[in-house]
This record gives sequence, C-alpha cells and structure tokens, in this order.
Amino acid sequence: MALFSSGNRKVRSRRPKSAQELGKAPSSDAVNPRHLRRRSEELGKQIHRLECLIADAPRLQKVQRLATLDTLPPLTAKPAPRSRQKMTLAQRQQVSSSRMKLAFEWLLVGTGIAAIVGWLNQWFHLWSV
Repeated sequence: MALFSSGNRKVRSRRPKSAQELGKAPSSDAVNPRHLRRRSEELGKQIHRLECLIADAPRLQKVQRLATLDTLPPLTAKPAPRSRQKMTLAQRQQVSSSRMKLAFEWLLVGTGIAAIVGWLNQWFHLWSV
C-alpha cells in the first residue's frame, strides 16, 4: 500500500476499524476460497523452504568456512584505525593537569641548568663574553 496517493486512487486509512464498524457494514471484499487456498499453499511452501534453510544452516556455515579457509586477505587492506578511548571530563582534566605539571617541571629543570652553566662560566670563564 502506497503511503501517498497519486491521482484519484483511494488510500486505505491506517486506523484499524472498530468492532462496531465491522459489524455495521458488510465486507465489500468478498473472500474468494480459491484465493485463500492459493495463498495458504504459497505460505506453506515459504514456511517449508525457511524451515529447510534453518535446518541446513550449520552445514552451509561449515562449507563456507572450509571454502574460505585457504584464502588470504587482500594485500591492500589497511589495518583498522585505532579507536581512541573515551574519557570522562574528570579524566581529561587530570591528564591535562599532569601534562601542565610535567611542562612546568621541564621549564624548571632547563632554567636550573642554564643558571648553573652561567654560574660556572662566571667562575671558570668557559666562554669569553
């Protein structure tokens, strides 16, 4: 059933009919017993086919696995990209805080080394300035 009608075609409403409405108006769609029998046979065949497929699924899976056992993956395949771990806001703040502390520590160490080298240069005249 189409969602939108085109032209003058009638579109059936999606609202199910109540029992009172069904009781008042006789069904305009006369049910043909041959149609019902044919539909029943089609559904029976489809159910049988699906039951056979379900029963045969383990064997088909084994055949497929054995058929692809000796095949190699394509050489051009790229490795899957590494997904970043999702961190909470508190964890992100902790990581950035630790990075800032580490940067400050390196700045202190660099300044200390420069001060010591300058002090040694003052006493031993390592560089002529």
